[in-house]
Amino acid sequence: MAEPLDVVIAGGGIAALETMLALHDLAGPRVRLTVVSPRTDVAVPALRTATAFTRREPPRPSLRDLVARSGAKLVPTVVRRVVADEHLAVLGSGRRLEYDALVLALGARPVPAYGREVVTFGLEDAAEDLPAILADAEDGHVHSIAFVVPPGVAWTLPLYELALQAAHRLREHGAGEVRISLVTPEDAPLALFGSIASAAVADRLERAGVALHLGSYAEVAAPGRLALRPGRRTLWADRVVALPVLEGPAVRGVPTDEHGFLPVDDRGRVRGLDDVWAVGDATSFPIKQGGIACQLADAIAEQLAARAGAGVAPRPFRPVLRAHLVTGEGVDELVAPVCGGAGEGSCTCDVPGAPARKVEGRHLSALLGAEPGFAQAPAAEAEPVA
Repeated sequence: MAEPLDVVIAGGGIAALETMLALHDLAGPRVRLTVVSPRTDVAVPALRTATAFTRREPPRPSLRDLVARSGAKLVPTVVRRVVADEHLAVLGSGRRLEYDALVLALGARPVPAYGREVVTFGLEDAAEDLPAILADAEDGHVHSIAFVVPPGVAWTLPLYELALQAAHRLREHGAGEVRISLVTPEDAPLALFGSIASAAVADRLERAGVALHLGSYAEVAAPGRLALRPGRRTLWADRVVALPVLEGPAVRGVPTDEHGFLPVDDRGRVRGLDDVWAVGDATSFPIKQGGIACQLADAIAEQLAARAGAGVAPRPFRPVLRAHLVTGEGVDELVAPVCGGAGEGSCTCDVPGAPARKVEGRHLSALLGAEPGFAQAPAAEAEPVA
C-alpha cells in the first residue's frame, strides 16, 4: 500500500493492547495505529483475586509508555459513536476520527446481581469487603461464607480461586471451622474445562473443606439465607460473596444484542458493518476471559496485517481456554479447547506461578513478563492429570 493502513483501536485493556502489539509485530510501518482510551495505566483483572488476599496492588504499567513503544498514538478520550458508512469514530470531545479499520475493545461493565446484602467481587467500591470478611472470620465474628455464581455468568474461575484461597487462609490463621460454600449453576466444577479438570478441581474443593452446590441458582430470601433452586433447599451464610454480571458497552451506531454486547462472526467482524471489528468482553462471545480475548485479538491483527500488505496468512479464531487456578496451596494449569471435536482438556497441578502467567496473550504476556513485578516463572515440570 502507498499509505499505511489507519487502524483505530478503541479501548485500553487487555484485548486492545494485544491487538496493538500484534499489529505492530506483524505489520510494522504498514499500519498507522491510534489507541483511543481515557486510561492512564493497564489493569490486569485476572490478578484481582490475589489482591484480595495479599492486600498488595499488582504493578500497573503506564498505558502511554506501552502505546509509545509500539509506535502508536494515544488519544485520551472515549469513542461515543461510530459512523460506519463514513468510516468515522466520533470521540468524547466531539472530534471525528477517520479510520480504514476500527477495532472496538471497549470491555464490559460489571454490575451487582444481588442487593446490598451481598458483596459483589470485582467492583471498585467493594475492594475492601472481602478482606474485611476474612478478618471478621479470623476474629470469630463470621462463622460461614457462601461464594455464589449468579445466573448468566460463564467465566466462573475467579470464584473458585476466592473460595479455595479463603479456605486456605482461614486454616492458616486458626479459623478452619468457618464453613465455606460455593454455589454454581454448573453441572460440574469449572465445567468449561472438561471432565478431567473438573475432577481435579472437585478434589481440591473437597480437601479444602469447601461445600459444593452444583446445578444451583441462589436467591437471597432474607439476610443470611439463600434459597437454592431448583428445589426448596436453604443455605445459611453469615456473609455472601458473588461475581458480578456484565453489561455490554452499547456504542451508538454499532449493532448490539439485548445486553448491549457487540455481535461478531468467527473472525471478529461486527455483523452488519464493514471494516469494524470487536474483541474482548465487549463482544457477544459468551466466555469473558482475557486469554480468549487475546486469541481473538491475534486473529483480527492477522487479518489487518494481511490487508496492509504484510506477508501474513490469517488464521481463523479457534479458541482454546488456558488458565491458572490459584488455590492457596499452589497453582493448577487448566487447558481446554472451546471448539467441539477438538479433544478433552487437561489439568496440570502445582505448576510454578507468576502474575504475568495469569495473562495468556501471545504478545502481551511477553511484554508484562518484562515489566518490574511481573517476572515470568520457569516452565512447568509437573505432569498433567489424566
